[in-house]
Amino acid sequence: MRWPYDVYSIQRWRKYNRSEPPPHALKQQTVRRMGRRFGARVLIESGTFHGAMISAVRRDFGRIVSIELDHELAAEARRRFSRSDNVDILQGDSGVSFPGLLATIEEPCVFWLDGHYSGPGTAKGLTETPIVAELGAILEHGIKGHVVLIDDARCFDGTLGYPHLADIGRIVEGYRAQYCVSVHHDIIRLLPRKKFRYGPPTLVQGATWR
Repeated sequence: MRWPYDVYSIQRWRKYNRSEPPPHALKQQTVRRMGRRFGARVLIESGTFHGAMISAVRRDFGRIVSIELDHELAAEARRRFSRSDNVDILQGDSGVSFPGLLATIEEPCVFWLDGHYSGPGTAKGLTETPIVAELGAILEHGIKGHVVLIDDARCFDGTLGYPHLADIGRIVEGYRAQYCVSVHHDIIRLLPRKKFRYGPPTLVQGATWR
C-alpha cells in the first residue's frame, strides 16, 4: 500500500466494519496483486468514474485502458491523466466497445469490471450493467488466461438486470472457459484454472464481502 490512510482504512474495516463493503483501497490492492500474481501488464477497466482505480495502480501496469459511458466523466479523466502515457480513456458503452477493443489485445490482461449504473452522476446504458456483454466478449477472445475481477458482488442477486451469482458460473461453463470462479471482498473473481493444481471451476455462493 502506498499511503498510510489506505493501510489504516483497510485495517479499520477488517477490525470493525466487515458488515459493510470493503474500502476501495482494498479493491485497488486486489487489482495490483492480481497483476503481479499472473504477470499481466495490461489493465482494462469499465467504469472510469473519477479515475480512483487508475490513479492507484497506474504505475503497476504498462498499459491501462478505461471505458466510461458518461461524456463529462470521460472528459474529466482524459484531462486528469493527460500526462500519463500509459493511460487511454475511451468514451462509450463497454458492453458494445469491448469486442473492438479486445481485437487490439494480444496478451492476457487484468479486467476490472465496474461499469454499472450507480445513480445520479453516472450514466446508464441499455441496461443497469453491461456485465453479460462484457463477459461474453472476454470469454470469446482468442487470447486466453485473462484475469477478470467484477466489483460489487453484493449486487448480483438477479434483479435490476444483474445476473444472479450462480449465473456467472453458468456463463463461464457455457463458453467452456477454463476459470475458477469465487467471491471474496465483494469481488467476483474469474482466475485462470491452469494456475491452480486442483479442482474444477467453482463458485462460492452468496454475495459476501467478508
